[in-house]
Amino acid sequence: MINIFFPSNNDKNEIFIASSSKGQNIKASEITEEKRKEIEIDFFNKINLDMNKAIFMHQVHKDNIVKIDETNKNIYSKENPVKETDALITNLKNVPLVIQTADCLPIILYCKESKSMAAIHCSWRGIVQKIVPKTIELMKKEYNIDARTTYGYIGAHIFQKDYEVGEEVAIHFRAKRIINGKWHTDNAMESVLQMIDSGLFEENIEVSNLNSYNEMFYSYRRDGKQIGRILTVGMIK
Repeated sequence: MINIFFPSNNDKNEIFIASSSKGQNIKASEITEEKRKEIEIDFFNKINLDMNKAIFMHQVHKDNIVKIDETNKNIYSKENPVKETDALITNLKNVPLVIQTADCLPIILYCKESKSMAAIHCSWRGIVQKIVPKTIELMKKEYNIDARTTYGYIGAHIFQKDYEVGEEVAIHFRAKRIINGKWHTDNAMESVLQMIDSGLFEENIEVSNLNSYNEMFYSYRRDGKQIGRILTVGMIK
C-alpha cells in the first residue's frame, strides 16, 4: 500500500502538491511495468486527480524548460511525455504537472502574485547546470513573478549522509562535507541556496524531511537501476 505525502506550509487553497511512496511491503526489484502502472493509477485515484490530464516529462538530467499553455496542454500525457526536459512552467489552473524521481530533487515553485508554478526534476547535474535559477528567470520573463512571494517546495530526496560523490562533483557545490573520508553533497541545501540567490526568502522554502534512501521510497543509490519512481504532482487550483 502506498502512502501519500503533502507539504505542511503551502497554501492548499491556491496550489495542490502531493507525493507518492513505493510502500514498505514490496521491494523495488519486484516492481514490474504492470505494477508500476497499478501504483501510479492508485496514487492519482487517492489524490482525486485525473491521470489522463497529467503532464509527464521525459527527464534527461539537463536544464531544458518547457512552458505549458493552452496551445500544448492537451498534447502531452503519460504515454506522450514532454520530450527531453526537466522543468515545466505554467499559469494554467487544473493542469497537473508530474515529476518522477528516485533520489533526485522534486521541486515545486509557486508564485502567489502571478499565480504561476513550476515543476522541476533536479539531479546533481541539474544543480550544476542551474536549472532552478534558470526556471525562476524564465518565470520572471513569462509571468512577471515576484521571487519574494514565491514558495518553494522540495519533496522526498536522498539525504547528504547517503550521497557520496567524487571530488569532481563536490567541487561544484557549496553544501558539502567529508564523511568517513568521502565527499557528500547536500543537494537539497544547494538548491535552497540557489533559490535564495534568485530572490526567494528562506522562510518561504520548505524542504521535506523524507529521505528517499529509506525503504519506503525508490532509491537509485540503494537499489540501482529500477522501474519504479516517486511521483510528485503540482497543480494550480
